[in-house]
Amino acid sequence: MNVAAERVARSFARGMKTYDQAALAQRQIAERLFAAYRCATPDHRPGRVLEAGYGSGHLTRHLLDLRPMALWLNDLAAPVLPGVRAVYLPGDIAEVALPEAVDLAASASMIQWVADPARVVDRLCRAVVPGGYLAISGFGPGHFPELRALGSRAQAPSCLTGTEMAGLLPAGWRVCGAGEWRITLHFPGALEVLRHLRATGVNACAGQFRSANALRGFLACYEECHGGAQGVPLTYVASWLVAERRA
Repeated sequence: MNVAAERVARSFARGMKTYDQAALAQRQIAERLFAAYRCATPDHRPGRVLEAGYGSGHLTRHLLDLRPMALWLNDLAAPVLPGVRAVYLPGDIAEVALPEAVDLAASASMIQWVADPARVVDRLCRAVVPGGYLAISGFGPGHFPELRALGSRAQAPSCLTGTEMAGLLPAGWRVCGAGEWRITLHFPGALEVLRHLRATGVNACAGQFRSANALRGFLACYEECHGGAQGVPLTYVASWLVAERRA
């Protein structure tokens, strides 16, 4: 595992106990990704399914509704999901051995954390049989605009648009759909925004606050710039792609 992957693993391991309850946007993204896949191919019945970055199982729960004969689950840091029978593949998705001849390879809110998304997309695509599908989502370049507007430079290493993810597909693939979703959460104040980010294992302001005064200044500025009748917003921008292997 490379240094970047180890850093991501430590971050999400720290937030694992609070992730499932706090990851409201990630839950919606998983639901929308699964719906996009079913819309593209309502009659597809995958017998062999691979999920990369299963986390606390937001997408996994939908994949189980497909009743696959075999299910492989990969993640850097997540524990085994209670009651879910699968072959678990712990480790870096860029390096771990993957199954062959799967009918569906899926991943929600993971691709943005990998250092080389082209390698990961290629590996997932190679695992899929002709007639099978790829369904993935990740954070887009416009992710967390409220934080970026206040000068935060922290960002996941591989934020791509849906079109950019489609551009990583190897030859022989057909794009069924691609795009972006915006999901805005509201919190009572800016401190709750930071607590939410910590609870999901994401530290979007890493290294920004060198003193208590700097933190207080950031909180006041966030609320002044973004506050409203609903509290203060935090906007997730998720990119998605559903594609079919034709050859």
